[in-house]
Amino acid sequence: MVQIQSMQVTAKDMVRSRVWREGYESYRRGQPPVFGEHGHKTLAYEYGRLVAAYLCGKGHRLVHVQTTRPLYEPHAEVFAQALEEILSES
Repeated sequence: MVQIQSMQVTAKDMVRSRVWREGYESYRRGQPPVFGEHGHKTLAYEYGRLVAAYLCGKGHRLVHVQTTRPLYEPHAEVFAQALEEILSES
């Protein structure tokens, strides 16, 4: 589990957030980062970009995710596992 602003948030909760999906998609599309526009959810946006970069570096094909619809459960599992790997390595 990751502790964010005194709240316990699971990796799966994080990757299901709309802001996380926006960060992931912005990286997937090759857009420059837009930090600071998401208020207290900026960390979720940064983690979305980080997971996309991590998966890309591991040779994974980055799948398109909808930012306005719930995340497909098998994708949520892969993304959450990648986030946990990143955080455990740091």
